[in-house]
Amino acid sequence: MKMKRIFAAINVGLIVMLLAACGTLRSKPLPTLVPAGAPPTTGTQFYFVTNRLLLPATQAHKQEFALNIDGDTQKRTDNLFGELLTLLTSTAQGLEMQTNLDQVINTGQLVSLHMLLADDLANDPSVAWTIFQGQKSTSAPNFNGSDKFTVDSTAPTNLPIIGTLTNGHFTGGPGSARVQIYLLGVPVEVNLIGIRLEADVSATGCTNGKLGGGMTVDEFRAKLLPAIADGLNAVINSDQVVSPPLIKAFDSDQNGTITVQELENHPLLRIAVSPDLDLLDASGAFNPGQDGVKDSYSIGLGFTCVPAVFSTGTVLVP
Repeated sequence: MKMKRIFAAINVGLIVMLLAACGTLRSKPLPTLVPAGAPPTTGTQFYFVTNRLLLPATQAHKQEFALNIDGDTQKRTDNLFGELLTLLTSTAQGLEMQTNLDQVINTGQLVSLHMLLADDLANDPSVAWTIFQGQKSTSAPNFNGSDKFTVDSTAPTNLPIIGTLTNGHFTGGPGSARVQIYLLGVPVEVNLIGIRLEADVSATGCTNGKLGGGMTVDEFRAKLLPAIADGLNAVINSDQVVSPPLIKAFDSDQNGTITVQELENHPLLRIAVSPDLDLLDASGAFNPGQDGVKDSYSIGLGFTCVPAVFSTGTVLVP
């Protein structure tokens, strides 16, 4: 790979966040979150594409993908999203979430791209990791390093996540980014704040990747819960085996349709759909643990990646 300076053609902007304004949560101005630490100015650009995005739909994955998002001194790891998905899959036996996500990635319908700027993939005290949303592929990717992708120019440009490499292990954050996932066949884009990212990295890709962050309560209720409800209803309409336990467990009025309100009010899910992190202070700035108000919902995902070629308006050649 050729040595390059980090490309200046990208006009990096902050991600616009929706803020919590429900119940006892007060309305706050938009937070300002800049990368922690100074970004590197030189290095080699390494390009990757996600070949596996892993949902925390089991207790094991919930724990495995959890990170200390709010940076509390007790070093408690956070992943309430994993608790929600685990409750859903354990209550409705046969409810499968990972298979559909694998399919949309393997067919090129969900393309998540990464650029890592580092002087040394083994050890480097100043590294920048940027996540890009890619355009859908016209054919199924091979995931062998030969795939060529294009960054979606209509998607927000994410700030780099600043971190370090130690013995090939990247640790970075906090940062912010918009990421896309699929839940039960329903695409949803989420804006994450307080992002923490870890992965084992080499020139051949990344393994043991963890991506964790918080999303504001309003955004969780406006985006994530509706996507889950739509996905569950699609399962009800298409799977006669899983449909009865889903309706019995979550359709409180038994009319054959699960609503967001039914998920929010379900006794089993009530804790799993409530905010668990205090990431914003009283002024709305990213300042974890300052005002005691839980304003965000923790999400932890797993991922692996392989080398790829992609462009960001100007063709980049690895």
